Amino acid sequence: MAKAIICENDPAVQKNLSLILKAFNFESITPISLEEAINVLETTDDISIVIVNETFADQKPHSNRIIQYITNLPMYRRRDIMLIITGQNLKTLDRLLAFAKGADLIVNTQDINNFLSFFKKSYSEHQATYRQYKELLNR
Repeated sequence: MAKAIICENDPAVQKNLSLILKAFNFESITPISLEEAINVLETTDDISIVIVNETFADQKPHSNRIIQYITNLPMYRRRDIMLIITGQNLKTLDRLLAFAKGADLIVNTQDINNFLSFFKKSYSEHQATYRQYKELLNR
């Protein structure tokens, strides 16, 4: 079973996101600290989705170490991970910001109750975009 990491400060939001991802056959890992999140990323190979609140574990939005870690991964590894960033000062579905941050999806925390619809579309796009890339790598 593929894994998803949910780095979210609010336990209720963590639980809600876990339930949504479970419906897509993802096992959710919910670290409680920055160190634990980085450790899971370093030691687990089958991470497919990472959801990061930009202020998780008191991180600053412009220097979040989890986001930096993922965006600095080697390309072959990075393309296996769908990065979703949440935050209270972000505009949901902002493609320009997503591009700038190296993310696949941006969701404002006020829109988290609509996460399922945003995720379905974005996950489908992510799969379609990287399917050919992955097929070429496997040749």
